[in-house]
Amino acid sequence: MDLQKYQQEFVASLRSKSRASATVIAYGQDINQLNDHLQKQDVSSVKDITTAHLESFLTGLSKQNYTAKSISRKINSIKTFFRYLSLQNFLTTNPSLTIVHPKIEAKLPRILSQTEYRALRDACREDNRISAIVELFLQTGIRIGELANLSVSDA
Repeated sequence: MDLQKYQQEFVASLRSKSRASATVIAYGQDINQLNDHLQKQDVSSVKDITTAHLESFLTGLSKQNYTAKSISRKINSIKTFFRYLSLQNFLTTNPSLTIVHPKIEAKLPRILSQTEYRALRDACREDNRISAIVELFLQTGIRIGELANLSVSDA
């Protein structure tokens, strides 16, 4: 069975596990991009893939000016793909185990100017629900995930 077939099965597996559609699409594209790289290296069987092939792919991404964050996401895709292949007993050794994520510089949060702050509040003034959500963000610094998990009983 060739690499492309395994890729299709992997994407189907992600869908069956109800992964977010954006994740399924992104991981599928990442593995497709890896597949293209491997074909250029005359590698068509997953059993022939080595850590050196994966490192070569990641080095190529760096040379194409991909950000560390994008490369890290692609590494997640690759590691998940090879974990899937190992769990399905398509591979006996996992070449992605030694791949490490690049360092990602943490950016400081951007603070809204007074004009942006007022414009945001004014833009949602007509909708009480949106206005309450924006006020929570502005006054507390709550995260989106935390806000999504709030319920009326939390008050």
